[in-house]
Amino acid sequence: MAFETEAVLPGSQPDFILHRVFAAPRPLLYQCFMDPTYLSRWYGPRGFTCPDCEVDAKAGGRFKLAVKAPDGMVFAMTGTFLDIVRDERVVKEDDVSGHPDFWFDLVDPARKGQGPRKIGMSTTLSFTDHPAGSRLTVATRFDTVEMRDNFAKVGLKEGWSSSFEKLDDLTNALKGDDREINITRLIAHPVARVFVAFSNPAGMAMWWGPNGFTTTTRSMQFKVGGTWDYTMHGPDGTDYPNYVRYTKIEANALIAYDHGTDAAHPAVFKAEISFASVGPSTRVNLKVILKNAIERPGYVKFGAVEGGYQNLERLEKWLESHD
Repeated sequence: MAFETEAVLPGSQPDFILHRVFAAPRPLLYQCFMDPTYLSRWYGPRGFTCPDCEVDAKAGGRFKLAVKAPDGMVFAMTGTFLDIVRDERVVKEDDVSGHPDFWFDLVDPARKGQGPRKIGMSTTLSFTDHPAGSRLTVATRFDTVEMRDNFAKVGLKEGWSSSFEKLDDLTNALKGDDREINITRLIAHPVARVFVAFSNPAGMAMWWGPNGFTTTTRSMQFKVGGTWDYTMHGPDGTDYPNYVRYTKIEANALIAYDHGTDAAHPAVFKAEISFASVGPSTRVNLKVILKNAIERPGYVKFGAVEGGYQNLERLEKWLESHD
């Protein structure tokens, strides 16, 4: 279940307060804010990336974020942590003077051509338990109500809400066993049709992998003990060799396999794809099972979570186009 972002703007106080519930434990939600590997995967609205992310998670420590828009525009922010209580609260001073000039024209029109200047703002992040998981409160205080209202007009809530959707995806993927990554999507097609798509190398050439990838299959024997030997081609021309050995197949229910790079290295990690009928649709879960929890941040940094969601989205679009 996805929760909505609630915004509160007290009339007489220069505060902008956001509340959001996540179906994830509080320590994981806190980690996604304070670990740069995780923070960089979700910070910024849909379509934006965060290529520069540094966090010195201690009182007096500094942080730096650079969010890149689809058109290449960069929105930089730095700041200082004033107080940190692990898994409970973070208080920080924010400096957005690295944002572009046009943005300052919207939020600080009184600058009158002075160029970007520091805007007084501090933010408190609060993490509390909730029956569904965790409740996050983001309370930003500005110097004036007018400045708070200007930020609201340029989409402060909308930007955070879109970022929270990405954070929701990330926490849902990581909230289970700390050796696992789980990607789930409800696909609007019957289970038999969805299941068989995973045994069709011609179709998988078009949809398997993240956005922009294609797949070349050298051989596939879709049976227990059989193998799938293939290469994924990235949009930048990089080739990624893959080698799968199927360990369990239950029609319309489960595909389990060892996943490696080639026949000499066939078991880098284990994976399970499960299928469940939900009315006329199918809930698909891609599970990656790593050898230990230490490996998981590296997979997150590489983009395994976003890639998994994109993979299932591409599958659904392929099924739609081949009705």
